Amino acid sequence: MIHRRATTTPRRVPRTGWLLPLLLVGSALTGCKNSTSDKDLKFVNSTRAIELLEVRTGAFGSRGTRVNVWLDPRTLAEYEKAHIPGAISMPFPRIEQDAKSRLINAATIIVYDTDWDDVIGVSASKRLMELGYSEVYTLRGGIEAWVADGHGVASGPPTEAIENQAGRR
Repeated sequence: MIHRRATTTPRRVPRTGWLLPLLLVGSALTGCKNSTSDKDLKFVNSTRAIELLEVRTGAFGSRGTRVNVWLDPRTLAEYEKAHIPGAISMPFPRIEQDAKSRLINAATIIVYDTDWDDVIGVSASKRLMELGYSEVYTLRGGIEAWVADGHGVASGPPTEAIENQAGRR
């Protein structure tokens, strides 16, 4: 019996040297979004938050058109029940759509939520940082800590003056 050696065509190994540059160019063209983690968060207590918001903004502290704001990312119903006086209501699901127009003049943003276990403030702070805002702080303990520190809260719907303080509505 004669055994023939099977002849096979050598497999071609695909060349992937072009893949990495293509991915880099593609990500540059589509614009990668910034990502954040908990280590990027800046937590403050109510005293430090007030200090940060009292810092004058603009050239040489002239205030200019830049303002410091409280931001409430909770639902409108939660905002109407109790909020920090002067806070802007911007429910978390609307942050990406509304931040660019409603926070156009924001210099420092202090984000808060309801209490120590609420994660909406942390999530909103991260999202704002991902959108390019650098001076974002999170009030540790939210409204619960604010009240425990002896500060008052307001209730009712947002007023036009408050909502327009950092940008167009």
